[in-house]
Amino acid sequence: MSAYSTIIQRWCLVITFASFMVIIFFFLNQNPSNTNYISDLQSLPTLLTTSNHSATIANLQYPNPQNFTLNHEFQAAPSRIPNLSSCIPLNFTGSTNVEPENEKSSQVSSPELKILAPRKFSHALVPELQNSKPPPENVGQKVPVLSDLDNSKPLTANDKVLTTDSRSSESSTTEEEIAVEKEKKCDIFDGKWVYDPQTSPLYDPTICDSFFSDTVSCRRHGRPDREYEKWRWEAKDCKIPRFNGKDMLERLRGKRVILVGDSINHGQWESLACLLHTSIPHQSRVPNPGWTFKSEEYDCTVEFHWSNFLVELEENQTMGERILKLDKISPDAQKWIGADVMVFNTGHWWVNRKRWDLFQYKNEVFKQMKLETAFVMAMKTWARWIEENVDTSKTRVFFRGLSPVHSGKYGCYNATMPIMNESYKLKFAKSLKGIVERTIAAMKTPVKYLNVTKLTEYRRDAHTSIYKTSRRRRPAKTADCSHWCVPGVPDTWNHLLYASMVLDSPRTTTS
Repeated sequence: MSAYSTIIQRWCLVITFASFMVIIFFFLNQNPSNTNYISDLQSLPTLLTTSNHSATIANLQYPNPQNFTLNHEFQAAPSRIPNLSSCIPLNFTGSTNVEPENEKSSQVSSPELKILAPRKFSHALVPELQNSKPPPENVGQKVPVLSDLDNSKPLTANDKVLTTDSRSSESSTTEEEIAVEKEKKCDIFDGKWVYDPQTSPLYDPTICDSFFSDTVSCRRHGRPDREYEKWRWEAKDCKIPRFNGKDMLERLRGKRVILVGDSINHGQWESLACLLHTSIPHQSRVPNPGWTFKSEEYDCTVEFHWSNFLVELEENQTMGERILKLDKISPDAQKWIGADVMVFNTGHWWVNRKRWDLFQYKNEVFKQMKLETAFVMAMKTWARWIEENVDTSKTRVFFRGLSPVHSGKYGCYNATMPIMNESYKLKFAKSLKGIVERTIAAMKTPVKYLNVTKLTEYRRDAHTSIYKTSRRRRPAKTADCSHWCVPGVPDTWNHLLYASMVLDSPRTTTS
């Protein structure tokens, strides 16, 4: 009896399962659009494989995941591949057909093609949007062409890629603008000195002899050689724009330029005044003593303002003491306000502790203080003044790096050639140089750092040496290895100042 009941139960289960399957097929046959649904689902796993991601139906409606891979089985079964014509980038000029496996593809040599999909939503992947215009935020973005995909890297926010909207504008870009864009990425302060008597010096210094100080007038004081004037700085990975005095004046038309610093910065001012004056000798003047270059033709002035420390040095006549006030900007700072271009420098006076007697910070006086600590306080005071007084929509600020002193084995006396050993490191005031760079990097107001320290270290041959006076007692010990002859190294500083202006704001120059 029990065996008979078991057989009956099994047949009931079979009949129930068969009825369930009939009902399912009945409902599926009611929707004609689903005729191939099951077969498509069965074939889908053999069509798509992914690396690091699984392929789902949802993936077909959104941008492909990173490192998406098309399996070589696509080539074996082209009839089963979805229409990919809408996925081809706008600038792809090859065929949109998938080639059979036995034919060699001109685009892809590997059986697998790795596609890095665009990061933003792509309207071309949705059939309903194939004929619609791309969203406005995609204008200017670039999608890689298929021929570049094997060696391509993931796109970043800074990548620029050719699109339909950008091709016309790129074709109209001038060669000069392209060159300038390339130079922007180059460090013009990293390079080498090249002997170039054809283009150096940049001017005839005798035209400026009337306002040159004794500190820079090496020719006037009997220096016999001229080779130190004939070296040109050349960047490693780009071409520095040639100096053009008239173009610089045009850029400075209607503007006021100030150079603020010590006697070495005054030498840079003398160089700049001569560079501009010799460009328009009959349309400019430099009153003696040399503090201001003026050009009525260009409505331009270039001024020099003494400030050895950039902060206040108070000389107490009663006590006979000099107090360096680290939290007080130089009293002459009121004269700096409103300038269109500011070029600052300090550091040279800081390495000589005989320049002051006491430090003062927040009304507290210190007899002793670590030099780096005092310099940090002073640079922060200068930076705070810049933040509070400079209108960035009008004024551009530059800071020239420290100018090194040569002494000992690499002293300047009787030196007639630059140091050609590129591994040479003078390490002059290295800690102060780092403080300057960190201060500028932390500022909200943009300051262009003229990093001339390294390139200047090679030029022990171009110092004033014994040629700033006719009297030469104990020349080896009294040689001035701090200041520079003009023409000479300060011309290169000003050339790089001009190059920075050109690279930051390109315009058509006149010869």
